[in-house]
Amino acid sequence: MNAFSHRAFNIYFFTNTFSLLGTWVQKVGLGWLAWQITESTFWTSLVALSIMAPAGILGPVFAVYAERWDMRRAMLLAKSIITLISILIFLFQIFEMHSLQSLLLLSFALGVLNAVHHPIRLVFISLIVPKSYLASAIGLNSVSWSMSRIVGPGIAGVTIATFGLDLTFGLAALLFLPFIIVLIWLPLKNRELENENTEKFFTRLRNGWITALNTPIIFMCLSIVALNSFFVRGVLEIQPAIIGQVLDGDSKSLAIATAATGIGSIIASGWIGVGKISQEFIRIILWPGLIFGLIAIITLLQVTEIVVMSIVFIICGFTTTLVGIGSQTIIQLKVEDHYRARVMAWWSSVSFGGLTMGGLLIGLIGDFTTINMAIFIVGIPGLILTLVCISQLK
Repeated sequence: MNAFSHRAFNIYFFTNTFSLLGTWVQKVGLGWLAWQITESTFWTSLVALSIMAPAGILGPVFAVYAERWDMRRAMLLAKSIITLISILIFLFQIFEMHSLQSLLLLSFALGVLNAVHHPIRLVFISLIVPKSYLASAIGLNSVSWSMSRIVGPGIAGVTIATFGLDLTFGLAALLFLPFIIVLIWLPLKNRELENENTEKFFTRLRNGWITALNTPIIFMCLSIVALNSFFVRGVLEIQPAIIGQVLDGDSKSLAIATAATGIGSIIASGWIGVGKISQEFIRIILWPGLIFGLIAIITLLQVTEIVVMSIVFIICGFTTTLVGIGSQTIIQLKVEDHYRARVMAWWSSVSFGGLTMGGLLIGLIGDFTTINMAIFIVGIPGLILTLVCISQLK
C-alpha cells in the first residue's frame, strides 16, 4: 500500500526532504572545507564521519530513553539544536574562524545530536502511518533521503563554486526550518508502550540486543548491515577525500559523484517504496545486493575519471540502499512496538558504527598509499567475509 495516500505522511515527506537537503548541503560543505584545510584523506574522512560516528556508539543508549519520550517534543528539540549548530557553522565561516579543530568539534556535536535524533526518527515514521503502510513509508522515506542526496550535493557544488562556502552553510541552516514548523502540529498516532516498566537502564539496553540476537531474521539483517556499512557505505561517506585525491579537488566532480550515488539510492528506495515487493523477496535479494556492491567498490582500483567513477557510485548507491532499506523494513515489521526504538537503534549502531570504522580505515590507509588502493585492500577481505557469512547465515 502506498503511504502517499495519507495526508500527514505527505506533509512529513516534503518538509523532511527540505531538512535532508540541508543535511547534505552542510555535509558536503564540511567535507570540502576539511579537504581545503588539510589535504589529508584521513582528516577529511574523520570530519565527514564525525557526523555519523556518535550514532553508532550512543544510539542504543539514547534509544532506551527514547522509548519513554514524547516523540513530537523530542524531535522538535533535536532538530532545533541541530539548526542552531548549523547557524554557528555559518557564522564561523563568515568570520573566517574555521580550523581543523573547529570542524572536528562542530561535526562531532552534530554527530551527538544525530545519535539522539536517530532512534526518534526510526520510531517517528511508525507514528504517522498505519502498520499496513509502514513498508511503503520506510521506502518512500528513503526516496526522500535519496532525492536529497542527488539534489543536495548538486546545490552544494553550485553554491560552493559560484558563491563560496559562506552562502552554502547559510542555505543549509535555512533548509531545516520548514520541518521544525510542521512538527508543531503534525498529527501522530498513539504509541503502544509497556505499562509500568521498572527495568533498569542496562537491563532494557541488554533486552533490546537479546531480542535482536534471538530473532534469526533480525540477526541476519544486522549481519548484512554490518558488512554493507563497513565495506561499502564507508567508501561512499568519504567521497570528498576520494575526489580530492583522485580528481585533484574538483568541486563539480564532487557534486557529480555524490549525485550519482543518490541516483542509485533513489532507484532502490523507489523500488521498495511503491509497496509492491513482498517481505520474502526483500529478504532474498539482500545478500546478492551486498555482493554486487562489494564488487563495484573493488573496481575503483582502476578508476581515474569521473564518468566511470559515477557509474560505480550509482551501483554502490543502489546496493547500499537496497540492503539498508530492505533490512530496516524487515526489522520494523518483525519487532514489537515496545522494543522498536531499542532494536532499531542497534540497527543504527551497526550501520553507523560500521561505516565510521570502514571509512576511517580506508582514509588512514589512503594517506600511505592511494585511496583507490586503500579501497581495494579493504574490499577484498570484505568480499571473502561476506561469502563466508552467506554459508553460515543464509
